Amino acid sequence: MRIEKINPGFQTRKQTRQSNPAFRRAWKEHVSWGANYVKEKGKTDFKLFSFPDAKAVFVEVGHKVGEGFGNIKERIVQILATAGAALTIQKVESKDGESKVYPMDKKENGIYEAKDVDAKPDDNYRYIIVDKDNNVNLVKDPYAKKQENINGWSTVYNPDNYEWKNTDWLEGKDPRRIVRKPDEPMRGLEKLIIDEVNIPTLTEEGTFESAKKRVDVIADRGVATAIEIMPVENTFSKQWGYDGVDKFAVNEKMGGAAQLKELVDHAHGRGLNVIMDMVPNHMGPDGDYLAQTGPYETGAGQFGSKFNYEGKDNRYVRDWMANAALWWANEFKVDGIRFDMTKETASDYLLKQIVEELNEHNPQVFTIAEDGRNNKPSVTRYDTSGNSHEDKLDFIDMNIEYIHSRNWKSTPQDIGFDSEWDFPLMHSIKSAVAHNNQTSINDIDKLIVESGPRVKYAMSHDEIGNVDGTRLIPKVIAQYLNLYANIEGRDEAEKGQKAAQLSQKLAEIIVTNDEISSTDLAKLQSDFGSSVFYDKKTIKTALKTALAKQRLAHGTVMTIPGPKMYFQGDDNAELAHFKFFREFSDERADRELKPHIKENTIREKGYDTFIDEALPDSVIDKKQPAGEFKDVQNQMIKFNQDLKKVVMENPALLEGDITYRYKDHNNLIHIHRLTKDNNDIVVFKNYADRFYNSDYSSLGFPKDGQWVEIFNSDKEEYGGGGKTNEDRKIYDMNQNMNFAANSIIILKKV
Repeated sequence: MRIEKINPGFQTRKQTRQSNPAFRRAWKEHVSWGANYVKEKGKTDFKLFSFPDAKAVFVEVGHKVGEGFGNIKERIVQILATAGAALTIQKVESKDGESKVYPMDKKENGIYEAKDVDAKPDDNYRYIIVDKDNNVNLVKDPYAKKQENINGWSTVYNPDNYEWKNTDWLEGKDPRRIVRKPDEPMRGLEKLIIDEVNIPTLTEEGTFESAKKRVDVIADRGVATAIEIMPVENTFSKQWGYDGVDKFAVNEKMGGAAQLKELVDHAHGRGLNVIMDMVPNHMGPDGDYLAQTGPYETGAGQFGSKFNYEGKDNRYVRDWMANAALWWANEFKVDGIRFDMTKETASDYLLKQIVEELNEHNPQVFTIAEDGRNNKPSVTRYDTSGNSHEDKLDFIDMNIEYIHSRNWKSTPQDIGFDSEWDFPLMHSIKSAVAHNNQTSINDIDKLIVESGPRVKYAMSHDEIGNVDGTRLIPKVIAQYLNLYANIEGRDEAEKGQKAAQLSQKLAEIIVTNDEISSTDLAKLQSDFGSSVFYDKKTIKTALKTALAKQRLAHGTVMTIPGPKMYFQGDDNAELAHFKFFREFSDERADRELKPHIKENTIREKGYDTFIDEALPDSVIDKKQPAGEFKDVQNQMIKFNQDLKKVVMENPALLEGDITYRYKDHNNLIHIHRLTKDNNDIVVFKNYADRFYNSDYSSLGFPKDGQWVEIFNSDKEEYGGGGKTNEDRKIYDMNQNMNFAANSIIILKKV
C-alpha cells in the first residue's frame, strides 16, 4: 500500500513540531550524538538513544588507555539500589576505582545525556544500561567514532586528527570534481568512471597508507575519474567490508580515521573523486550490542540483524543511520556515497530520509543505491514538490507512524538516489559476453535505453566473490573450453567450482609463460577432474578470446551514456581472484568443534572464507605476464585509455540520446546510435566468436551522411587481430565492413 497523504484526523506537521521539538533535526541535533569532545572546555558531552523505559543509564570513562579496558564485559561495576517492587537505581560505581561512572539525564523518548564529563580524546568509555527488567547491560556506543575492539570499550574521538590539504577540491574550485546536480537530468554523474577498490586486496599491506600508491597508479593511467572504496566500517578482522558493526567507526586494522582522511585527500589531489560504500541494511553478526542498547533491531535477517526503521520507537533509529551517512560525507569529505543492497533495509522511508538529509546538508555529495529491485523507478525518482527539508522529514515521520499504528506497509513515490547499480543491464552484458547468449542481445537492446543515470558495469566484487572468486577472463575461458561439461564432481556446485578454479590455473600458466610440461599440464587437469586434455595452443586461443571479450564488455559499458564502473585491476586485465574473507571473534573455537563448517564453505565457494586476512591470490599485481602475453596489461590499459578519450570527446557518449537500435540475436550483433546536439555516433558490437562479414545496409546502418571509424577494439595495439576500417569514409551502404569476433567499433558522422 502506498500512502502519500495523511488522514486529516492525524497530527498535522505543525502539531508534530510543537509536541516534538527535538525531532526537527537541525545540524546541531545531527552532530550531538555519541561522545563529542568540546575542545574549549576540555570536556566531553555524551548523548545516547536507549530504551525509553530504562530505569537508569550511565556512562563509564576510563582514563588509562589500553590498560584493563579490553573486552567490554571484563570489568564489572557495583550497582547501589533500593529494593522493592519498583527497583530504584541510586548509584553505579567502578568496583576497582580505575574508571569513573557518570549518570545520564533522561530527556524524552529514550534520549539520555551527560554533559561536561571529564573525558578527553583517546579515553575509553562504555554505557551502563539498567533496563525495565533490572538487567544490567554493558555496551559500546552505537555512535562510536573510534572503536578499536568490536567487543571492547569505545574511544573518545579526536576531531582534530587531520588537517585537509586539497582545499580547492573541497571548495569546488577543481573542475575534475563531480557533483550531484550541476544540471539535469544527469546531475553531473555522466563523467563518472568508477574504479571499485577493496583496501585489503588493493596492496600487499592492505592499509589506507599503502593504498595511496595504488591511487597514484589509477590517476596516472587516467581511465577512472573516481574510486569507490568498499566498506571500511569497523569489524573484528580486516575483511571485505559488508559485516560492519560500528557504523561510524573506521576499521583500525586498515589504519583508522586519520589515515582514511589522508587517503581521500591524496585521491583528491590526484584528481580522483572518492565514493564511500556503507551498509544500512544489516548489522554484522559479530560484535553486535544494539539489542542490549535500545530498540535498534527487529530480529535476524538474511545477512545479520535488521534495523528497526519502521517499528515501535523507530525515529531515532532512522536518525542514527541517516547521521551515519552525514558523518561519512562531512568527516571524510567524500564526493559520493554508495549504499549496499538498499532493498534489504525494508524501509524506503529510511532511504528517502537519508537522501533528503544529504541533499540538504551536503548538496554536492551524490548518492548511489545498490537496490536490486529490477530498476524500480522510484529509487532514482526524486522529490520535485518544492517542499522544505523540514516538511519532507515530517512527511516521512508521519507516514511511518501512521502505517506502523495500523500494521501496514507503504513506500514513498520517490526516494531520490542520484543513481543506482544497473543490475539487469549488468546481467545481460555478462551473459552476452561470457555465454554468447542470444536472449541477452534482446535484453541489452531494451535496457540500454532505460539505463539513464544508472551505473553500468560488467563485473563488480559480487560477480567475482559471490560465485567462485574468479574474474571475467577465467569465466570466459571455462565457458569457451566447455570445462563444466567435462569436469567430474559430486554435485553441480563442486563441478562449477572445479571448472572455475581450473580455468583460473590455466589462465595463470599461459599469461605468466609457465614452462609446464605436457605431462604436468595433463596431471593438473586430471587433478581437477577434467575428462578432456587441453593443450597449450587450445588454452592460448581461449585466453585470446577471453581478452577480446573483456575489451568488448568494457566497450559496451563505456558506450552507454551515464556513469560507468569496473572492478579493481580490470582496466589492465588483472587475473587475481577476489575471494570474500572474514573472521569472527568466536569462529576459531567453533570450527575446532565443527570441522564440517570449513568443508561446506570450501565446497560452496571453492575456498575458505573465514580467515582474518585477504588470501594472497586476491591481492592484485602479483602475477606478472611474460612471453607471448608479456604486453597484455599494457595493451588493455591502452585500450581503456583510448576508449575513455573517445567517450570524453563525444557528448553523445556522455549524455546523448539513443535514437536508433538494431539487433540480430541469431548472429549476436547489436548496434545503437547516439546523438547530442551536432555529435552523432554509431556503436557496433559483435558478441559472437566468429568474424562477421556483411555490407552496412544489412546491419541496419543509417543511410544519412558520411561516417568514419574512430575506435576499434580489434586493433593490434590492443592485442587484437588488426581488422579495422581506419582512414576511409563510409558512404556507400554496399561497402563491406571488417567486423572481428568479440569486437566493438565506434563510428562518427562527419
